[in-house]
Amino acid sequence: MIISLAFALASCNDRTAAPVVPDALNFGLNKTVFIGTTRQLNEAGEYGIDRATSLQLLQATVSIPPQRAIGSVSDGFDKPKPERDFVIAELAKFADGPSFANSLQTKINAGKSRDVTVFVHGFNNSFSDAAFRMVQLAHDLEIPGAHVSYAWPSRGNPLGYEYDRDSALFARDGLADLLRAIRSAGQPNIVLVAHSMGGALVMETLRQLDIAEPGWAARNIGSIILISPDINVDVFRSQMAHLQSVPERFVVIVSRKDAVLRVSSRLRGVESQLGNIANASDVSDLPIIILDVTEFSDHRSANHFIAGGSPALIQLLRRSSDLDRGFLRGRPGSTVVLSGQRRVVSRSGAAPSTPRSGTDP
Repeated sequence: MIISLAFALASCNDRTAAPVVPDALNFGLNKTVFIGTTRQLNEAGEYGIDRATSLQLLQATVSIPPQRAIGSVSDGFDKPKPERDFVIAELAKFADGPSFANSLQTKINAGKSRDVTVFVHGFNNSFSDAAFRMVQLAHDLEIPGAHVSYAWPSRGNPLGYEYDRDSALFARDGLADLLRAIRSAGQPNIVLVAHSMGGALVMETLRQLDIAEPGWAARNIGSIILISPDINVDVFRSQMAHLQSVPERFVVIVSRKDAVLRVSSRLRGVESQLGNIANASDVSDLPIIILDVTEFSDHRSANHFIAGGSPALIQLLRRSSDLDRGFLRGRPGSTVVLSGQRRVVSRSGAAPSTPRSGTDP
């Protein structure tokens, strides 16, 4: 199974192109996303795979194509079609941190929510992927407030896992600088969302910040949501131990059907990673909430991004007040299992069985 999945991944396109297409403004729904990146500009004038020595701060307008399926992100790579694909229609660079913070604060003040959702992508992503996924999540899940994407220098190639793992470590300082810049924009409520290897990057960054300034994470981050985190459970426990305290809400979204993390686990010689944890009681002593979405499916991602790709789960989360305050409520140390329109909470941390009605096919 591991070999066949690896071959399937290897057949994917190399997602490194990040063209700006101004005509896309005339096609779909236009959404603003702020971007922090530690990617280097390449010869094509795009943010490619090389690592930059300092954080770059940007603002983009992304065009969402009409008639798209909920949960889907279509990328035309170097030749996007605005009527079919997500497209970067505008991209501007801020001169410095204060100008970024001023623009972000203006965006926050213009809305009804002071939330700033920061999305940190995972392995095998391009600059465009990072922006598109933040916009897709914000639109499909109806996430309020302002939206920021951190585009760290992934190779955007399924065979670039080791490069990406090194890049995630390299990108810690850039993410720390981005979080500080966001906090300077009128003290907003930061919701930090990370997927897969991005979860490891987030935890390493928060560990680094808390070692330098004990309590930084809890004082400055309102909520943390790790989606399918590609983190060894022992490593995660060590990272948590270096946080003086954790944000008010800390949620880990898991699925035991995650085929990508199954491969990651077997390559490491362990039973599971945090994102497909076999027994949630192993972390029930930690001040986190496990959100078990095993009953849902997202075949496009091999069940590795169910929270953003499952139409049924997206509709269920939409019916909550918002991504951060609905089904993600729970007592630290508990497991929340979602199935159709039901929610089952286990205080012990063990995942109870639930009916399959109302789930994705």
